[in-house]
Amino acid sequence: MEKLLTVLVAQYRPDPDALRRTLASLAMQTTRDFAVVLADDSSPQPFFEESRSYLAAHGITDVKALRMQENGGTVMNILSAALRVETRWVLTLSPGDYLYDAETLAWWLERLQADAPRVAFGKQAYYTPKPEPTPAPGETPFDRTPYDPAHYDAAAIKRNLLLYDDGISGCGMVYERDLLLDALHTMAGHVRLAEDFSVRLFAVRGIRIQRYDRLTTWYEYGEGVSTNENARRRMAAEWSAMVELLHREYPKDRTMKLAYAYFFNDRHKSRLVRGVIGRLIVPQNAPFKKAQRSWQPPTNGDAAKLRAIYETAAQP
Repeated sequence: MEKLLTVLVAQYRPDPDALRRTLASLAMQTTRDFAVVLADDSSPQPFFEESRSYLAAHGITDVKALRMQENGGTVMNILSAALRVETRWVLTLSPGDYLYDAETLAWWLERLQADAPRVAFGKQAYYTPKPEPTPAPGETPFDRTPYDPAHYDAAAIKRNLLLYDDGISGCGMVYERDLLLDALHTMAGHVRLAEDFSVRLFAVRGIRIQRYDRLTTWYEYGEGVSTNENARRRMAAEWSAMVELLHREYPKDRTMKLAYAYFFNDRHKSRLVRGVIGRLIVPQNAPFKKAQRSWQPPTNGDAAKLRAIYETAAQP
């Protein structure tokens, strides 16, 4: 049977222990009906030989290892690797992020066959690795309601993603390969690190974003591009670049015009204009923003499942 899904592990200077645990979460799966692409962004040591040997020892042999010749950033790394993917769908991970449990890929394959989503996300279980791996509070997006399959609200989704910065983590997202390639081609040369901004492009294009309420990934909190405090400043610049790109591509989209006016409202504009934009476009005293600021994210995930990944990785 032709495979439907590729797990794409996008890495840059990977920690070998974190990478081993990510691969262990693949080795633990109850199915082998998936492919793997190891995509390295020109690291001095990509650990390809070790990764291939480990996966092969666990019966996973449909593996490609692709290394960028020069550091190009996450968007270019995933783009160049996705060009070599041969399945209809791609699931993205990074070292230190894991499939949630042994049934995760079997569950995804069942959903892909039944629903054929163009882009989809599940729930994440955040964790901190030190001093010992422990589930931690965290989840994206804050407002899951408009993604409800029974009451899908495309306008609210676009508003949340573009104006309220209520994004969806790219960890464990599943995309149609061709859809992902098209988005990354559009973003390449503008956005360097935030491949998951592609979801915001999909919202502008009116592409349905499928929500599932099953836990599908463990997401390492505190070390990644989006959760490390120092990296957040870089991500702010990435978002500015994405807003400029979207405004240039879709200048007539009303929500996009509002987002552009808000995020590029600089000090040279009059106080009156700045005040109107701040109060009417993204009012910080709006119920949504108040709720978002005061929100206490849930602690998802069974600690025993997290420990099982660590224990598996420690075995030969």
